Amino acid sequence: MSTNYVNGYIMSFNTYLLQPIQHESKIFTRVIDKHNELIVTRKPMHVLRKSCLSLGTTYEAAKYSAKRFFGNQHKLPIVVAYDFGFPCIFLPTYSPNSIHNTWIGLHAISNIIQSENGCIVILKNDMRIEFPIKYASISKQFVNASMLYKHYMGERKQLSQDAPYHPPF
Repeated sequence: MSTNYVNGYIMSFNTYLLQPIQHESKIFTRVIDKHNELIVTRKPMHVLRKSCLSLGTTYEAAKYSAKRFFGNQHKLPIVVAYDFGFPCIFLPTYSPNSIHNTWIGLHAISNIIQSENGCIVILKNDMRIEFPIKYASISKQFVNASMLYKHYMGERKQLSQDAPYHPPF
């Protein structure tokens, strides 16, 4: 994988994770996606907020929607966008406002395994990212994101059944 520096990035189903990295005195974002690795010269939260806006929502609306489903919990997964009716869900490893927080795409996770220092998330491209986070914590995040996915897919199915005409899906 080649590493390129860019000023902006829009998240999609090709995005696997947004990870903060220290670059001199600033925090940049390491983006791992389906095709390559990039360094965005902005913080992960900036990339996430700009992506939400570009894709038709806001981070606050996505967070509010997740809170309606889960109640008042911390570290909620959010829907960044929809692609052909499928929710593009990202889960946080820490509090979203933490400078250590990494956003991981639910669709990008192949496996999560316990390690001596926390856990290892294995991405669909076989890349292994180790986090100093308890296995139980990241597993809970994965389950929450999966539940949110199932919830939105159920809503989508209900909407299509209630439509005055039935689309071809």
